[in-house]
Amino acid sequence: MKLAAADLKSLAVFLAVAEHRGFAGAQTALHMSQSAISFHVRSIEERVGFTVCRRGRQGFELTERGAIVYERAKALLADVDDFDSEMSELRSTVYGTLRLGVVDNTIMNGELRLQAVIGEFLRKNHKVRINITVGSPDHLIGEIANGDIQVGILPETTQMEGLQHRQIYTEMHSVYCASHHPLFDRPDDALSIEEIGQHPFVVRPYANLQELQEFPGAQVGAHASNMEAQALLILSGHFIGNLPAHYASHWVERGELRALMPGSIHIPSPFCIVTRAGRRPSLMVRNFIQELVAQLWQHAHDGNGADEAEDGSRGQVAETVKR
Repeated sequence: MKLAAADLKSLAVFLAVAEHRGFAGAQTALHMSQSAISFHVRSIEERVGFTVCRRGRQGFELTERGAIVYERAKALLADVDDFDSEMSELRSTVYGTLRLGVVDNTIMNGELRLQAVIGEFLRKNHKVRINITVGSPDHLIGEIANGDIQVGILPETTQMEGLQHRQIYTEMHSVYCASHHPLFDRPDDALSIEEIGQHPFVVRPYANLQELQEFPGAQVGAHASNMEAQALLILSGHFIGNLPAHYASHWVERGELRALMPGSIHIPSPFCIVTRAGRRPSLMVRNFIQELVAQLWQHAHDGNGADEAEDGSRGQVAETVKR
C-alpha cells in the first residue's frame, strides 16, 4: 500500500483513538467531531482491508491486526517527524516535535525544575511542539530504544545496548515511615540499621532492590509501580520505604512522615539523560539538553555549593550536547 498525505492524517487520528481508548477521548484531544474521526478510521480500514478496532456498547478495543497497525503507525509517524526535524536542521531552523520521557513526580524536583527548562526551551524554539510521556524507567527505556521517545530523564538503570546514558545529577533519598508506624516515635539514637531492616519495605520493582542496599536481609512486604503508589503504601503505616527528600517534604512538614536516621542513611539515586546511541542527537534534542544543563548550572550557582561529583555530572552532560 502506497501512502498519501491523507493516509498519514488518518493514521494520526487512529493513533489518538487507540491511545484514548475510544472516540470520545480522541474528540477532545483532536478537537474533531465524531463523524470526522469515524471517517478517518474507516479510511484506514478501507486502505488496509480489515477491521482495526471494535467499538460499541461493550467498549472500545483494537483487533489483533489493529494492534499491529497501531504499533507500525506509531513508528512510522515518529520517523516522519524525525525526518521533518532533520530537514529543518539542514535549513538552520528548529522545527518538529520533541518527544520527552520522564518518571512520575519529576515536577516536584526543585533542583531540576523541568518546568522552567521546558518553558525556556519553547520560548527559544517557538516552532517546536513537545509531547511528554510519564512512565516507569523500564517503559521509558523501551520507548527510547524503539524511537518513540527521543530523550528521557530517568533514574540510572541497567544500560541497554544501543542507548547512551549520561548522568546529570544525583537525587538523595531517605527511608520514611508514617506517623502511626511503630518506628515513628523512636529517637534516631535508639534506632539501628538492623532494627529498621526488620520492618517490611515497599519497593519499586524497576529499582532492582537497590533501595535495600543499606539493609542486608530486609524483607519486601509490597511492590509499587511508581513513586505515588509507594508513598501511599508508606502512609498506610504498614510499610517503610525510600522516597526522594523533595517529594516526601510535603508530608514531613505536616507530621505525617518521618525520615529514619537521616544523619546516617543516605541513598543516592543518580539520574541520567538517555538517548539512542549511534548517531548525533538532532539540533532540537541538543537544544533541549543544553537548556537542561544551563538550568542545573544556574541552580548550582544560586546554591553556592555544588560538589565535585555534581560538577563532573554536568561536564558529562555538556559532552553529550557536543556529540
